[in-house]
Amino acid sequence: MAKKVQKSSFPLSSDACVAFIRRSLTRVMGWLILLVSLSFFTATYDSAHVKLTLLQIGSTILLTLWTALKITERKNPFPRETWPFLAPLFLYISWQTLSFACFPYKLEAAEEFIRLLMYGGISTLIACEFTVKDIRTLTKFIVLSAWISFIYGLVQVLAIWWPSVDFLLWHNFFAGRTFSTHANPNFFGAFIVFSSAIVGAEFLRTRQKRLLVLLGIGLIDLFFTESKGAWLAYGVMAVFFTFAYTIFLSSFKKHLVKINVIAVACLLLATVGAGIYSAKRFQSVSFRSYTWLSAFEMVKDSPILGTGPGSFKIVYPAYRRPQIFYIEKAHNNETQHAENEYLEQAATGGLVGLALFLWLFVFLFACTFKNLRVSLPAKSSAEEKDTKIYLLGYAAALAGLLLHAVVDVSVHFASSGLLLAVFVGTIVALAMRRPAAPDVPAENATHPRCLLFVRVISSLALAAALSYVCIEFTHILKHLALVGLGEKLLFALAVITFAGCIVGTGFIYLRIIYKTTRLWICILLLTSLPICLFFFRVFAANHYYSLGVALINLQQPYAALPAFTDAIKRNPFFTEYRQYRANIFATTLDLSKRFNPSLGDTDSARTDYDRAMDDLAFVHKHNPNHALLHQETGQLHYALAMHQLGLAQQDPNQAFLYNQLATENFTQAKQAFLQSLKLDPVNVNTYLLLINMALLRHDVQEAQNWVDTYRQGPAGVTEEEFLSRNRQNAQIQQVQAHINRLNAALGQ
Repeated sequence: MAKKVQKSSFPLSSDACVAFIRRSLTRVMGWLILLVSLSFFTATYDSAHVKLTLLQIGSTILLTLWTALKITERKNPFPRETWPFLAPLFLYISWQTLSFACFPYKLEAAEEFIRLLMYGGISTLIACEFTVKDIRTLTKFIVLSAWISFIYGLVQVLAIWWPSVDFLLWHNFFAGRTFSTHANPNFFGAFIVFSSAIVGAEFLRTRQKRLLVLLGIGLIDLFFTESKGAWLAYGVMAVFFTFAYTIFLSSFKKHLVKINVIAVACLLLATVGAGIYSAKRFQSVSFRSYTWLSAFEMVKDSPILGTGPGSFKIVYPAYRRPQIFYIEKAHNNETQHAENEYLEQAATGGLVGLALFLWLFVFLFACTFKNLRVSLPAKSSAEEKDTKIYLLGYAAALAGLLLHAVVDVSVHFASSGLLLAVFVGTIVALAMRRPAAPDVPAENATHPRCLLFVRVISSLALAAALSYVCIEFTHILKHLALVGLGEKLLFALAVITFAGCIVGTGFIYLRIIYKTTRLWICILLLTSLPICLFFFRVFAANHYYSLGVALINLQQPYAALPAFTDAIKRNPFFTEYRQYRANIFATTLDLSKRFNPSLGDTDSARTDYDRAMDDLAFVHKHNPNHALLHQETGQLHYALAMHQLGLAQQDPNQAFLYNQLATENFTQAKQAFLQSLKLDPVNVNTYLLLINMALLRHDVQEAQNWVDTYRQGPAGVTEEEFLSRNRQNAQIQQVQAHINRLNAALGQ
């Protein structure tokens, strides 16, 4: 008997271009999920930056292809019957856009806002275009990602006892905690949670026993992440998945009670484990508690509109509790998110934004349960059965991810954020019941000569863009120093992956260019190239920034300056590059005027002081709450004042002028240091500089006041474990001894 072929919900158009674009959308989405989940590139300071670049370029390509598809089909992408399903997502994105438009420091927040729009676009694309067949393909890519990521996580587990098993350069970076290809144990924990739900659904669909092995490996990896939030999320996901399956999908009653008991036991075990490890590492609990208190203050000050998506890292430093500096043992903007997604939604989108965020996910789960409750007919098709199983798996994955977001920030990073967008779109696609798309008849080009000309121009532009990317990537690879088998293996994988992306993109674009009969499709593809190039230049900028940081660590500040300048040329919008360069200028402080483009000069000769002040002014304009910004501004004025005091001693005839200039710079330095203390009252270096300025003026009493202020500790800090650090600080004790000697010499 001939096998019955299931009819697709979306018949392919007779237009070959439409058919090719539809296939490309599914495969590009799948490869994007795989690459974002697994990619590392160790030439960048933040090795996970490549994930963000892949997300940005991949999203641009996907949305371009979708637009080309709709133009070719001449269809409204959002017919009336889809609006009830898409309205929660569209309202949420619209409110976030309004909130962003009202935020004054848009430049620094723009990257995260653009990422939010991309996530919304991906969710909408999947919801409107993907069929059950397409979702099967996506599921296979997610399962493949899990196989690779889980197995490497198991290698990291084995390396705890046999270090030689893991020969990659980041071995044991988190002191025995597994992180696989996700740059952070918590992010890996989130991936295990939601991918296990998808793997579980695929097992129910295929009954492949090797998927049970994969789930077991994931559980081992999860334990060694030591991610308490991920344990709890896994337990909740398992209970959600099991209960939903036994209530809605199970056709047999045997062992159902045992299955449910095991699921509940899993949750209880995760809860106990989380409690035990929280007691062992209570510092992480304290860190989150203080961060949540500060974020809550943000909500109270802007309860309706919020501060705008992407703004948390800019606004939060003005609210940050001093205890955070003690816990992090750092004085830069380490905390960029609230460690609680719902609190951050309230802080950045206001209570309205939080309500829309919650409504979106309540709506998704309501759609899931509504569809799961519908009984399948006796002779249901494979597509109908798969729809229910996938709804269960993707809804459970979403539930686990949302619970983990209560104590984690992974949804703000590409590896989890992309999958969150995929889950949203997939659930809507499975829940929506839309009419089949009509065929689009093939048609001849109306202006064949003009189309031929545009095809040639588009092909040449594509070749030029891909060539530029290859050349830029080659320059990046030149700076790599390959030591050991691990780095050589990563180098080979990077080259292969890069070549695959270039060839794949070129093939898809060229085939569409020469298959389409519409002039606007070629123009659309052409206009997407500068956007992709911009995002690649941002990636290259991150590399040159990393190179500059490495040169600073090697005590080569002069060599680092051109690297930071190259980073700024490729990404002139990121303030951290300028702040780093300004800090080096303050260290070198060459006051001779000269013109040097490698130092950022564009039209006139400048001193290092001028260059540093220009960079700091740019940072102050776009990110004024950065504590180190004000301290570095003060240090620059302090260094210049000390230089002027030296000139006063060398040239007695100009001593009065130099001393006056030094006094003015000391005054500006003090103002900057006082502003720095408002944001960071813990940094001992700020107090030492204020003490030194007081001693230079022979004001011993003011110096003693600053010593006493530091020893007393910041206002609001009552914890003895923190205050004891101030009282026992060796540098402050040395200063106190010096002040005591001065007082003794003065007879006080």
